[in-house]
Amino acid sequence: MASNRGQHLIGKVLGSCVLEKLLGYGGSSAVFLAQQQDPARKVAVKVFLPRSGMDMRMQRDFYLRFLHEAEAVSKLEHANILPVYSYGEQDGLPYIVMPYMPGGTLSEYMAKRGPLSLKEARWYLEQLAAALDYAHAHGCVHCDVKPANILLNSEGHVVLSDFGIARVLQPELATGQKDSRPSEAVMGTPDYISPEQALGRPVDGRSDVYSLGITLFFVLAKRLPFRADSTIALALLHVHEPPPSLALIRADISPLLDRVVRKALAKEPGERFQSAGELSRAFTAAINAGEKRSQLAQSSSFEEEQNFISPPSGVAAPRPVVRVKPLWTSPVKSSRFKRLVFTLVVLLMIVLTTGFTLTFMNNNQRHAPPVVRVQPTATPTPIQMPTNPFQLITKWPQSSNFFFDSNHRYHIKNTQQKSAMFARFRDYQVQDFKLTVTMLEVNNKQDDRDFHGVIFRTAADQSFFYLFEISPYDHQQYAFLRFSDSDKQQQWKTLETGRSSAIMADTGKSNTITIESRGNVFSFAINGIPLIANEKVDANASTPRSGLIGLYVENQGVEVMFSNLSVATFK
Repeated sequence: MASNRGQHLIGKVLGSCVLEKLLGYGGSSAVFLAQQQDPARKVAVKVFLPRSGMDMRMQRDFYLRFLHEAEAVSKLEHANILPVYSYGEQDGLPYIVMPYMPGGTLSEYMAKRGPLSLKEARWYLEQLAAALDYAHAHGCVHCDVKPANILLNSEGHVVLSDFGIARVLQPELATGQKDSRPSEAVMGTPDYISPEQALGRPVDGRSDVYSLGITLFFVLAKRLPFRADSTIALALLHVHEPPPSLALIRADISPLLDRVVRKALAKEPGERFQSAGELSRAFTAAINAGEKRSQLAQSSSFEEEQNFISPPSGVAAPRPVVRVKPLWTSPVKSSRFKRLVFTLVVLLMIVLTTGFTLTFMNNNQRHAPPVVRVQPTATPTPIQMPTNPFQLITKWPQSSNFFFDSNHRYHIKNTQQKSAMFARFRDYQVQDFKLTVTMLEVNNKQDDRDFHGVIFRTAADQSFFYLFEISPYDHQQYAFLRFSDSDKQQQWKTLETGRSSAIMADTGKSNTITIESRGNVFSFAINGIPLIANEKVDANASTPRSGLIGLYVENQGVEVMFSNLSVATFK
């Protein structure tokens, strides 16, 4: 019986340790609470048990590999790595002697407490990342990162355990040569296995980054991203299936946090975070960005011309887009002064004209024939969206951050610290339409991520809008999002996100995007090439069917030039 696996070893003496109690077991091992005689202390002893189906030669090969790698792992000395007191083999049973951690595993902790808070997850992630980066720097890949191998002490610190199947990187792996060792030595746990592990390919530290990403998904959602009825089917999901969105599972997961986890779970190692520390820093930056956005939203007030939104910071790719309720800001002082002067002049002309008219009428009233006035009955023709909105210059914000150049191209220069900017085309509502615009990044002082694009169906009170954006130099990403605060809370929904090779990522190359909006169906093309998911349906029946359009630049220090803007409306 599986429930009795390892029970027969209770009372057995391994080295100087007497096995007293079975703490847990897995497919190839069992962990015991033991009393060590010299020195006298309570310890945990992990005993590797032969797997079913192993013949004597396979068992011997497994033991030799284990002892060789246990020796290397025992040299790892880090505060967040469970130390190895000793190891050996007795009566055909390899074993490891480790400190006993009465706090149990992270898996057990979650079974009692449920999903972790974002701050808890960040705290544990920082420690695990430090442990993995240290191990990787010393040539050791864990290969089985999961909550059951993460132990807690009484002070809330975590240590990473179970380096028993760890892969010690060989020189040939660094040169790209094929690793000839059997893949069973690094199979790990199917629920947390990386695609390259599942395919039996050589592994490096980025394999642990993937497993750490699965662990992060689990502790936040208390469910795994992939489920299947068999190990083979589960492995295929890890190799081919994209993970579900965490933002759709848990309300306080922002699109930015969702992107962080998605990048950790990229199928190709080169597309993931390249170290566990990079993942941890991105996760922390995403949480901090969300907190700053909340503070900004609470302290800011509505204005008229432009919108400032705190952008994500410290995240490489693929970031997901984190947004807050947009806040229109006031125009520059010079524009206010010009408008004030213009308004006063108009009012003065009205007063003078009215006075002259009344005087003339009084002098001529006795001689004039009666006038019969007829009220017009025709319905005024609604103002139509112009085919080229750039022709109406005065309808766009203009300042040092928003301006037209000599070639009639519109520039948005984001100089705001940790704030995104967009300009709306005022006073023109548009419903079903096809919009095309060419975008070229002409300056990036931060040499950083550069999301920019188009907002549309924007409500006048900025309570709703859609955003389609691209980031050429951030792994050719695109994203389609919807913002709505109908429930008086800031609420972003990522409708589509991914990467497209159609995006031109070379410096000095422009990108032309096309947005087609009909009812609740949207389609997008980049440089004339439709996205793989060409049509996207927004099933929310309450979303507005018309609104304003605008142009958007997310990051500080980035200047984007917009040209060839055209809008065709559908009847």
